[in-house]
Amino acid sequence: MLAQQRYQKILDLLEEHGIVHSADLVQEMKVSSETVRKDLDALEQSGKLKRVHGGAVPISQMSAQNGQYISLKTRNSSCMEEKAAIAAYAAGLVREHQAVGLDYGSTSLVMAKELVRRFEHLTVVTNSIQNALVLSERPEFTIILIGGILDKKELSLGNDFSQMLESLHLDILFMSVSGVHPSVGLTDQGPSEARVQKQMCQIANRKVVLADSSKFGRASLVKLCALCDVDQIITDGGLDTDMEQKIKDTGVTLDVVRNGER
Repeated sequence: MLAQQRYQKILDLLEEHGIVHSADLVQEMKVSSETVRKDLDALEQSGKLKRVHGGAVPISQMSAQNGQYISLKTRNSSCMEEKAAIAAYAAGLVREHQAVGLDYGSTSLVMAKELVRRFEHLTVVTNSIQNALVLSERPEFTIILIGGILDKKELSLGNDFSQMLESLHLDILFMSVSGVHPSVGLTDQGPSEARVQKQMCQIANRKVVLADSSKFGRASLVKLCALCDVDQIITDGGLDTDMEQKIKDTGVTLDVVRNGER
């Protein structure tokens, strides 16, 4: 296969899946890992994609910061109205005295604030320090902060957590992800935190994804699961109709919140 043919193959796979992994390209094109590395470098230099650890993503999926890590502070201040509407709708799925799981994302932080505002007695399991601080404003809540190694950028904990989670059970888990893609599935940008999210999924009766419309059609580095592996996705009214239909075609329940209502 000539170089130009490989380039087009990579771009076609990128368009189809939203992310390509170097190891998969080696198998797909039957070339060496060094050839794949050079191909990805060439495509990045020509502005066709952005290299990430272990593969590449489309330029259109990267942040305005040239594909660099998007800080927690930046994410916490973006799409605030949309996240508030999503959290308000999602809180309607919760009942007093339930065990609720919250991961570390910016939308989960908004959800934590909504739980404090609307409920008196909950047990909340989280790996997010900022979530735990917000939830502690409600003295009646039982807060279980999953232990592990501190990620200073995310204010989250990961890695050393398996034994603790194996002994727990969640009525409902709310997940805040970096990408929702109809073929790739749910993805996130932190490998350590993704391990926590995956295990929390295993102990939850119901799994609900909270994602504003800017996250759709994107794929980040770490795959969490397929869309059909969760029970429900809640997003805002900014989602275009074509993407809405593609997500629904996967079989997952998609609730679109428009002006604070479904």
